[in-house]
Amino acid sequence: MKMSNLPPFVSTGEPNSFARKTIQYRKPAIINRLVDFNLLSEKSICALNGLKNEMREGIITDPFEEPGFAIAGLDEDSRKYWQTDLPHYVGKSWLDIPFYFAEAYLYWRILIAVGYFDSGSVFFMRDPFQSFKNRELFARGGGLEVARVVAGVMEEMRGQDETAEMLLASSLWGNRIDLSLFSIAEKSRERILTAQEENLIINHIERLKHILEKSERVSIVLDNSGHELVCDLLLSWFLLTKFRVERIDFHAKKYPIYVSDSMVKDVDHTLAAFKFDSNPVLNRIGRDLFSCALSGKYRLLDHPFWNSSLHFPDFPEQLASTLCESDLVLFKGDVNYRRLLSDRKWSFETCMEDIVTYMPVSLALLRNMKSEIVVDIHEKRYEALTSSDPEWMVNGERGIIRVVERS
Repeated sequence: MKMSNLPPFVSTGEPNSFARKTIQYRKPAIINRLVDFNLLSEKSICALNGLKNEMREGIITDPFEEPGFAIAGLDEDSRKYWQTDLPHYVGKSWLDIPFYFAEAYLYWRILIAVGYFDSGSVFFMRDPFQSFKNRELFARGGGLEVARVVAGVMEEMRGQDETAEMLLASSLWGNRIDLSLFSIAEKSRERILTAQEENLIINHIERLKHILEKSERVSIVLDNSGHELVCDLLLSWFLLTKFRVERIDFHAKKYPIYVSDSMVKDVDHTLAAFKFDSNPVLNRIGRDLFSCALSGKYRLLDHPFWNSSLHFPDFPEQLASTLCESDLVLFKGDVNYRRLLSDRKWSFETCMEDIVTYMPVSLALLRNMKSEIVVDIHEKRYEALTSSDPEWMVNGERGIIRVVERS
């Protein structure tokens, strides 16, 4: 699609929109919880409170221009990405900028505020959301309990096709447990294994299974840790041991973002929990995945681009080349969906294939809907969904399994 024909970005400036409410109310609530659950310095608390006020009534600033800005832990690629995108928005109101930029910038500013990039800080390279992630994995009803249930169901199934479908569905609906959207997470914990075909507004699961059956290399672009990640790991074990898949690359975030998004350390932590769990099935799966990692069948990769404010048409050459080594790239979650579409307000009838022409490899999306952007929906379907549930695009009730296949 020609640049002149591109629709506008989803913006925080639209009154009463999900984007605006997120910046005005949801994100400040996350900062409050961050302060409550961490032993932060007075300097960090002051910086975070200042950030909340800035979001409500201030403007975007450039941290690189601030005196004493400590960036020992910030890699050169991240610096380059921010210095590329920031100039477009410096001086503009938080309540009148592209939504995805606002979110990515916010989490970067949170890390700066707590001292994540400052080698002199006690929080240097320490995940300020780690306590939330630990509770999500180990608490009653948490990720490990879900993993035991899913592993047990998988063990009882005899048909490969049926098992694949169950694991893909679990990987999709596990995305509901997103700690940056606490209200959705709390009401969704017991529904991961529930059959919910009626809530899939696009369902290409048969096409996805067919592609997986003939794929030798698969990339999975991760979203949340906890419930979702355990389901992703169980799916990866099944693909490596029961399908013809010879290698899986997990792409994780370089730095903490969106509270629960998966980093390499989170995957390692979860795999270790599998390996030492008392449940024999989960224990075996954990040991198998460790063996796959040692043999190179399973790789954990991170790249600072995943944390940047840029969208996927701007993939750096190295990352694009790595993704194109795979027969299929599986994108998890709502934010990855948004970035594939550059978080623009496409007509809901636009075809996904017409947008992601920059992707030369087959791709699939497992998306739990939590934002006001969607394509591939006929007008009558859109109107019916909106009439029956005005919040259908943002309340986490609907899902999408979408495949774009390349020959």
